Amino acid sequence: MAPLNEEQLENIRNERKIQIMRAALKTFAENGIKLTKISLIAKEAGISHGLVYHYFKSKEEVLYESLEWAMELNETHEYLNELSKMSVSPLEKVRQFTKYALSSSKSENSHIFRVIQHLENTDGIPSHILDFTRNVGIMYVEFFIPIFIEGQEAGEFIQGDPEEIVGLFLTIISGVMADDPDFWHENMDRKIEIFMRMITTR
Repeated sequence: MAPLNEEQLENIRNERKIQIMRAALKTFAENGIKLTKISLIAKEAGISHGLVYHYFKSKEEVLYESLEWAMELNETHEYLNELSKMSVSPLEKVRQFTKYALSSSKSENSHIFRVIQHLENTDGIPSHILDFTRNVGIMYVEFFIPIFIEGQEAGEFIQGDPEEIVGLFLTIISGVMADDPDFWHENMDRKIEIFMRMITTR
């Protein structure tokens, strides 16, 4: 068998690193930040403990790079772009996003939200990791504030500080995604309608 060339070796290294990051997100999401050890990540990835350190210097580095990688791949960015262009009411945009978010709560995307929830409740997290997760939150808030303002002007959403209402809306959504989603997957449309009553005038 011919030896692998540099490009093939680089592809193998990249695939292995992605394998570790995917396993890390799942492990952090399920166990929390403090309880996750490199050994648990290695076990989830199906590799040796030492091999993780070949790609990452520390658990904190695995955490940061995994979140960064996942956000770059996160299809939610594309979905929000599509949602902004839809010719539907603000209320319908929020309803559709809610269904999208809860429908994906069993997918890999939900690991990001669960990890962020853990980070918000864990002391001693490096500042660059907290800054990254805050920026993720700001992105969602900045996207939804104009939609909620438009909805308030149209009489669809309750009156009040739109940033505060958006914050409440996103906190509940992320909390549901971070929890066991099975409850929401049964009779989802009905439950979404009940949820929407918190922010609508109907």
